[in-house]
Amino acid sequence: MPDLLRNILIILAAAAVLLLVLLIINRISKQKGIEGEKRVAKVLRHYARKNRGTVWNNAFLPLYKESCEIDHLIFGAFGVAVIETKNVSGTVSGNGDQLTHTVGRQVHKMRNPQLQNKTHIDNVVHHLRKAGLNNVPVHGIVVFSNPDVTLQTNAGILLDKLPQALDKLPRQRGARGEDAAYRALRAVRIKSPVKKLLHDIRVGRR
Repeated sequence: MPDLLRNILIILAAAAVLLLVLLIINRISKQKGIEGEKRVAKVLRHYARKNRGTVWNNAFLPLYKESCEIDHLIFGAFGVAVIETKNVSGTVSGNGDQLTHTVGRQVHKMRNPQLQNKTHIDNVVHHLRKAGLNNVPVHGIVVFSNPDVTLQTNAGILLDKLPQALDKLPRQRGARGEDAAYRALRAVRIKSPVKKLLHDIRVGRR
């Protein structure tokens, strides 16, 4: 076997092993968040069945030259709700850009998840406008899904309050565009597992 071909095969094999390792590490690091997202997804599915809505979990959408991952989108008579999930225990307090997260004797700062969700909301609005859907309302909700969390903040709601929060969203009158909004966002979604992995690696380094 020529040296060049052998070197190429070695590089390809090393790249495949590296990709596999990154996938495993990414899966482990996301496991806690996935558990919280599953709890939220279950509530959303139940709500959607009762209210003729559509749920899309883990939506990857283009964001400029990169991408963003939205935990949950639900489409209904209210338009689109963009839902960010946080699966943390302990106590979350404060209402500024930085919240205080206390677990036992450990106290640290966490970025207000509403700021992250605003980026997601703006991105959804951008793609809907590109599709000509300027009148579809887009709402944002942050859900703390861990049953062992205490909230002393207005930065989000507990999971059991999610159906009530969705019920409070204003309903559209006349022509409704939630089905068209769902199709428009699905049309631009990121499908490549490699791009999704690169997104997770990039976000994990922040």
